[in-house]
Amino acid sequence: MELKPNDKVTLTIGSQATVIRELGRGGQGIVYLVDLAGQKMALKWYHNKPSDAFYKNLDHNVNAKAPSDAFIWPEYLTVKERDSFGYIMKLRPNDYYEFGNYLLAKKHFKSFDALLASAMKICDGFMMLHRHGYSYQDLNDGNFFIRPTDGDVLICDNDNVMPQGEMSGILGKARYMAPEIVGGGKPDKYSDRFSLSVILFMLFFANHPFEGARVVACPCMTEEFEKKFYGSEALFIYDKNDKSNLPVRGVHQNVLRRWPVFPSILKEAFIDQFSKDKLANPNKRMLEQEWQKIICKVRDELIICPHCHEESLLDLSKGAVKCINCGKDIDITKQLKIGQRSLILTPGTKLYVDNDNIADGVVDVYPNDPKLMVIRNLTKASWHIDTPSGKVKVVEPKDFMPVLNGLKISFGASIPGAPGAKAEIKA
Repeated sequence: MELKPNDKVTLTIGSQATVIRELGRGGQGIVYLVDLAGQKMALKWYHNKPSDAFYKNLDHNVNAKAPSDAFIWPEYLTVKERDSFGYIMKLRPNDYYEFGNYLLAKKHFKSFDALLASAMKICDGFMMLHRHGYSYQDLNDGNFFIRPTDGDVLICDNDNVMPQGEMSGILGKARYMAPEIVGGGKPDKYSDRFSLSVILFMLFFANHPFEGARVVACPCMTEEFEKKFYGSEALFIYDKNDKSNLPVRGVHQNVLRRWPVFPSILKEAFIDQFSKDKLANPNKRMLEQEWQKIICKVRDELIICPHCHEESLLDLSKGAVKCINCGKDIDITKQLKIGQRSLILTPGTKLYVDNDNIADGVVDVYPNDPKLMVIRNLTKASWHIDTPSGKVKVVEPKDFMPVLNGLKISFGASIPGAPGAKAEIKA
């Protein structure tokens, strides 16, 4: 039964929410704007009352709270009335847009930095979800709202989230389901990880990983062909051993343009994750934190070109040190070493020590000498600098230190995601 403006629904906590207007609708239900004690929120109301087990699981999720701030999580559950029920969640802010808008080029990320932040936040969200013992089961492009300015992500439609090993009754959305689910299996954290790889590939390359020449040649996408292309005979468009499904020029322009731009470490990760071995063996799929390490390495090679002052992605493993925009060589001799990581230092380049998408430092130039680079402290705590001569200096928040060979940085507690992190400048 559909609701009307001014209708009231009762929550299990005893409060009532008043319907203001409809916001949108989908296969499972209708989303309404509601007023709850003076606060505007969203109510998802189901078309057909789901099972008692679904209601019980939803009640559990409401009480358990969200695994991370990435999720627009169910906050209140309604009682069963009008032969159905629903749940209350926060409203999506106006400056977040559906993932599909980015795939259709209706919205664009402000920068590579924002794109990488988005990928990192998605991985972190599902890492926390799985650590809390859940599986998502219905991961697809409709689950994400992204802010183009900084890449922040909100994950919605969390009512199908279930404890690992249990089923919500929703198998997933075509093109995002793992091959074993297309073949009749049950969704779990391993199928989530496949869907995550698909989402990440589409985020970076704006093309489905299995949609190449074979799909283009398909006369009509029937259910039989769908099971073949995304299930039993799924083939990555850049599979190393089978070139029969390569992207088609004039059709798959996004991936043809973007594939050469990104560093090898990212492309090799997708080649591996969509290999026939990983497609056939779900338990071999990459963990979310492993994806984060790869994205972190890509971000380490994202610099501001000192010539054209635009973002440029390097590929140090391949010796690629030319700007992707102006084509000029970039001096990579000045680096910040953090363990095995090498962050290239050029004016304007942001420095990330941990994975929280908050830049910890930024490379700048000395006010009185533009030839001398400095690193500005963007954290809220002091850094301690050890010089080669044995002196110790302190760099307060918003202050800066010179880029000089041999200087060692102790970040201390200034970086919550990497306590005790240390670095050394090589110049």
